[in-house]
Amino acid sequence: MKIDPPLHQPQSTSMSHSSTKANNPRVFEEAREAIIKLETLSRVLTPAELETLEVLFDKKATAIIATSLQEAHSGKLEPIDKLL
Repeated sequence: MKIDPPLHQPQSTSMSHSSTKANNPRVFEEAREAIIKLETLSRVLTPAELETLEVLFDKKATAIIATSLQEAHSGKLEPIDKLL
């Protein structure tokens, strides 16, 4: 199933530090639009894709994964047998 991009999507998604303030109405509008998009997508995504999104939105989980990948690239590996 093909999902068409929204017609009113801004050209640049990067925001300056000043535009991320909690009292900025644009931030709330962008968050509302993101929630609507996710709700729409959740109807067509597989459970595995939804789980992937959940992990990507979890800042703690992504930080742990990033650290693990860095350690793996630098050779800091432990055999799975030692961990279990």
